[in-house]
Amino acid sequence: MNNSLFSLYKNSLSGLSRDIWLLSFVMLINRSGAMVVPFLSIYLNQKLGYSLGDCGLIMACYGMGAVLGVMSGGFLTDKLGFYKVQLFSLLLTSLTFFAVMYCKTFLLLCGGFFLISFFADHFRPANITAIETFSSKENLVRSITLVRLAINLGFSFGPFIGGLAIAFLDYDWLFILNGGSIFIAFVLFYFLFRDKQHRVVVKDSKEEKADRLPWFDKDYMLFLLSYTFIAFVFLQLIYTYPLALKLDFLFNESVIGIYMALNGIIIFLVEMPLIYTLEKKYKALPMVLIGSFLVGLAFLSLAIIPNPHLAAIVFTLLITTGEMICFPFANMFALSFSNDKNRGKYMGLFTMTFAIASIVSPLGGMQITEFFGFNILWVSCFLLVCIALLLMYLVRPKKDVQQSLPN
Repeated sequence: MNNSLFSLYKNSLSGLSRDIWLLSFVMLINRSGAMVVPFLSIYLNQKLGYSLGDCGLIMACYGMGAVLGVMSGGFLTDKLGFYKVQLFSLLLTSLTFFAVMYCKTFLLLCGGFFLISFFADHFRPANITAIETFSSKENLVRSITLVRLAINLGFSFGPFIGGLAIAFLDYDWLFILNGGSIFIAFVLFYFLFRDKQHRVVVKDSKEEKADRLPWFDKDYMLFLLSYTFIAFVFLQLIYTYPLALKLDFLFNESVIGIYMALNGIIIFLVEMPLIYTLEKKYKALPMVLIGSFLVGLAFLSLAIIPNPHLAAIVFTLLITTGEMICFPFANMFALSFSNDKNRGKYMGLFTMTFAIASIVSPLGGMQITEFFGFNILWVSCFLLVCIALLLMYLVRPKKDVQQSLPN
């Protein structure tokens, strides 16, 4: 049994390129300091005294920056290449975190968090393009999963350390540690990838003649619409769930940090062998549907389980399983629509789904919570996922892009 489990882990990690491992290492360092956003709603509401409505507006500005960031990042990736876009994204994001630490007024906070996400989200389409460049078709989904694993492992450190920093130091240390980790990632990325920026990869593709524009691809746009609904629901994990743990479940920050970290720990232990097993048997779209449903079910569990700790545990298990299944396959499915000439634009739009949700999610989540309470929000999230699943079921990939996973 132990040998079989060891072989599963070994096989799931084998065959990935050195560049993917290096990129994953950079992402681990980058996200190990991710502690401002998980505690943002608590920071704004409890530390600075802003109402839930104002918190939603500030976080919506964060989402607006993300939308413009991924749009710009997608076009710049096609023009300048993924190396330069990622490099300058890391540097400017780091510096902005240090500056926003001193922002306390409403307008400065709106502008500061807009700039943080604007610079940070340039990274997303460039990063996905880099993963595709450094991977073969056969191991692309596992390459995506390894980078996600590094991100989530880092994210498990961030909230845990952030909770301790709040408990023993002060909220300002969230910005210092977050900005510092991103700056270290910038330095590492520069030295590890500066010699690879001009790398040219010859792709075995018959699509190179066609430079399709994603906004004219009806099936792709329908997929993005439904995926935006999923992103709206999932992002409640960051925007309203921590506040619910504080105000509704009455947990302190250190306990909140532990529950938030548990998500990343489970992903680190389970996701690679899980994806390795699933990719051999199933195509991408059914996996996205199943994973999305589990995300919706996770939020419904918060409304129907009366015990706070049991509700938090069940929620964590469901939403973690859902995102492990949904997100790697969703990335793979989105990539399958693109070619080398338009990949930046396609992945810019794909990452924009989360950016748009970053505007609507805090606004909608905070407003529903303020007027109707957390339970109504959780039930609404489940119903929205059901609507998204119906839309996603209608997506019909073209024959030439329906090669997302082997049977």
